[in-house]
Amino acid sequence: MLRKAIYVWEWPVRFYHWLNVFLIITLFLTGLYIGFPKYRPAGTEAYSFFLMGKARYWHGWAAWLFIANFLFRFYWAFVGNEYARFRPWRKGFFADGLETLKYYLFLKKEHTVHTGHNVLAQLTYFFIIWINSAFMIASGLALQGEIHPGGWQERWFGWLIPFFGGNSLVLRSYHHLAAWLFAAFVVLHLYTVIRQDILDDDGTVSSIFSGYKYVPVREDRENG
Repeated sequence: MLRKAIYVWEWPVRFYHWLNVFLIITLFLTGLYIGFPKYRPAGTEAYSFFLMGKARYWHGWAAWLFIANFLFRFYWAFVGNEYARFRPWRKGFFADGLETLKYYLFLKKEHTVHTGHNVLAQLTYFFIIWINSAFMIASGLALQGEIHPGGWQERWFGWLIPFFGGNSLVLRSYHHLAAWLFAAFVVLHLYTVIRQDILDDDGTVSSIFSGYKYVPVREDRENG
């Protein structure tokens, strides 16, 4: 079948994606240790027992980069190409999403060819990548505000602690839950992109490296 290459993912989107991969892995692993410090390094010198300090240090640096990357992607959603944008007000958006869901649930064999993200992918990214990321950032800064009382973190985000009952441990638990939501998303994301690449042969996996996807010429249209 004759196909043509379409430049879908601009380099800023790909840069954001791979930096986010590195940062989420770093934040998840360091966060696990901060929350559940079961491992104790061998040694008798004081520096041998500073693993918690190192974990908090790298968690903090990764968090600041995560915030910067998040804001950069938000900016690019307005200035990037059509595939970098989220447009739920588009006519037929949710109807298209329902048809895509039926396809993923094996209730139908055919599906609409999407050059960029399909509707389900857009909704998933919006709620998990955008909303969940925003909560992770806000809750993380609120928790940091406890370490820096009177600082801007406490002034701007400290209200989250009383909102969640006045106990920072409750907010911390939701912070951890949001991290596990990212982990679940990674599994789902890998499954769907590999599945689409195999079934549609459209270069979905390679597109996050090259930026190009391949679509049948007669079906070349953007549906969301």
